[in-house]
Amino acid sequence: MLKRNYFITLFIIFLFSFIQVNHASAAPILDIEAEIGIQNNIKSYHALPLKLTVTNSGTTFTGDLVIDTAVSYNAGSALVYPLDIAEGETKTIQLYLDGLSDEYVYNSQSSTKFFYFYEGGLENGKAVDFTGDKVLRPTTIDPVTTVIYTLTENSDRLSSFLQLSQHANYGVEVFHLNMTEDFEFPTDSRGLDIANVLALDEVGLTHLNENQQRAVFEWVQKGGILLVGGGDQVASSIGIFQKYLPLTLSNERTTISSSNLEQLSKGGEFTGDIEIYQAEKTESSVSTIVNDNKIIAATSNLGSGQIIQTTFSLGDQPLSSMKGYPKLLTTILQLDSNLPIKGQSSYIPNYWDYLSYEVGSINELFPSFEVSVTALVIIVLIYILIIGPVLYFALKKWDKREHAWWIIPVISVGLSIALFIIGAKDRLFQSQIQQAAYYQVMDDSSLSGYYMESILTNRGGDFTFQLDENTSAVSLRKDSYNTANILHEKSYVDHYAEGASITLKNLNYWSVQSIIGESKVPNAGNLDIQLAVNNNNLEGSITNHFPFELKDLAIWSGQQEFKLGHIGAGETINVSQQIKSVLLVPPTSYNYGYGSAYPQSKEEIMPLRLEKMKIGAGSLVEGKKSPVIIGWTDQALVGVKHEGNASVSPVSYIAQPFTPEVNLTGEISLGSDILIESIDMISQTGFVEQINEQTNQWYLEDGEYAYIVEIPNDIRNKAKWQEFDFTNKDSRLEVSILNVQTNEYEIITEPSKSFESDYLSDNGRVIFQLKFSDNSGNPINLPKIEIQGVAK
Repeated sequence: MLKRNYFITLFIIFLFSFIQVNHASAAPILDIEAEIGIQNNIKSYHALPLKLTVTNSGTTFTGDLVIDTAVSYNAGSALVYPLDIAEGETKTIQLYLDGLSDEYVYNSQSSTKFFYFYEGGLENGKAVDFTGDKVLRPTTIDPVTTVIYTLTENSDRLSSFLQLSQHANYGVEVFHLNMTEDFEFPTDSRGLDIANVLALDEVGLTHLNENQQRAVFEWVQKGGILLVGGGDQVASSIGIFQKYLPLTLSNERTTISSSNLEQLSKGGEFTGDIEIYQAEKTESSVSTIVNDNKIIAATSNLGSGQIIQTTFSLGDQPLSSMKGYPKLLTTILQLDSNLPIKGQSSYIPNYWDYLSYEVGSINELFPSFEVSVTALVIIVLIYILIIGPVLYFALKKWDKREHAWWIIPVISVGLSIALFIIGAKDRLFQSQIQQAAYYQVMDDSSLSGYYMESILTNRGGDFTFQLDENTSAVSLRKDSYNTANILHEKSYVDHYAEGASITLKNLNYWSVQSIIGESKVPNAGNLDIQLAVNNNNLEGSITNHFPFELKDLAIWSGQQEFKLGHIGAGETINVSQQIKSVLLVPPTSYNYGYGSAYPQSKEEIMPLRLEKMKIGAGSLVEGKKSPVIIGWTDQALVGVKHEGNASVSPVSYIAQPFTPEVNLTGEISLGSDILIESIDMISQTGFVEQINEQTNQWYLEDGEYAYIVEIPNDIRNKAKWQEFDFTNKDSRLEVSILNVQTNEYEIITEPSKSFESDYLSDNGRVIFQLKFSDNSGNPINLPKIEIQGVAK
């Protein structure tokens, strides 16, 4: 009997073991492979592509894929995407991240997972384990490095690009997209954000689909440089960029001598002459490299970016194999310039940190935090009077002094309730939101910029904000955030077919939390600016085509702002303003800086919010090389909507660059306030950095430099320039000047000297060579130039 029971027990255990195996197998078995950036390279504070390959060898998975990465030390939210993958299916998913914090790159000890799978959804489902890539270790490219993507049929044609870093102020990295294994051209501009330049070597864009071409277009608008080489079919193969090309190439060719190439490239070595296409620049473009009226390169602006077109093929022989070719390309792309990389502000390098620190320090202060001191003093005095003499005499008169034991506590509790209501009346019944945004007006009358939205909660729990298709969002990371935390337990952005939303998890009662991101407002409108500078008078009109009033409208030129007042929707104002110069110039950042005073009262919060937004708007248009009109509105423009009851206080600053007509008469003198000055390295050693824009004060390391002073395009051809005065007050500089007639440099030994037009090139440039040798580390003032002429 015992033996029989023993066999029955074994048989039951055997059956149950099969049931358990079958139950375990009835689940998704997921594996993930991830490819990040470009060949596993990313750039700090820049968006990047993320390609995922998910394989399911178990049962069907229906739920959410969660990407748990922060964009910076200060900001980050998990990304949630719905995922359905059948048994035995493999799916490739192309995604784009707004950035990846350095902590994931440098903290090699961290085992925090990048990816999570939740069957049934993040909120109510269960986590599913997986195999494959759980942690990624990309390589970070220095943010100041210029990254060049190329499209070419043969990477050998562009081998000279690999030598650009030898002549550039900062590093240069080159990636040949056609030659990159398994590379898929992005359909989102964020997929190109790592790159500063996209070079086309006899390869057009018409082979790309509409979404891919649109991605390139938006990337250029945000600050990218499209470098287009010469060729027979450029106009027909460039796709949606055809009407934006800076040049019209003819079928005829012309020759540039090796000696002229040497001068144009600032000392490059060329073994022979080259042929280029004859070309005419378009109306809105600027010829940047010219020799004897032969255009070699020209530029046109598109949004915050540029299209640079050359009249020679980027990869054709014999030019591409000449030793001086990398130096010529460096000059064309201005890689040897002290100017910031195109699309990047010199005083706001990235908006994540600017919004987190500078804007957040003000926008997260709410006027309701302040309690009226006067009201508190009055209430306390009343309390003292009631508890003291008033209550004593009243109870004595009514002979009720034995009731003091309960009257005094009741009055105290009532007073406490009164104090609470006075201090918290604005925070009891609804949340409060302060929205701060800054924009630039784009060519298509849209607005593009960045924002911060801060919420002061009136309850605890989760808070959700709906985002439109033109708005991104991540949450600021508070002190409790670090790589050991699971990010989606704090906040996450949920993507679905109808749009996206961001959820802030488990906020405390009366706490403050902020979200930041990019914002675009399509078809927003613009200002119709019809202004002209007649000698020292600015005259004309401005019409507001925005559907809202702009407050504190001003013209921003250099370090000056010309106040114009408010302008209503559809309103036109006339402008008649005397200015100190013959030309309006691009705005400078000297007036503004970090670390504004902390507000001492609630009345100071709004002016400081406006100041921070003005700085931000100025950073967006810094590279425009034209004056700007600025103003602000109290309309909520950001595509963010809180799911709940909240009062909103919005501020949006708007900047629109413009080019006024310039009319000159009589004698003209141009000083450093109008002339465009730049300094570039010639020698392989050296370093240059501007310390004070107003005084033209610089820090130089020992080395040789090219110092170029240029007449602005607006007035270059409106006068006959006869002579210029040179002044050098720093004996540590050895200065030589280029004689454009002899193509030779001449040493200047005098501290001040006048020169005739033989030293002024056809494109309005005076070119100096500076030799600096000093180990003191003290800053220097570069030479000053004043150019005189007579209006045509």
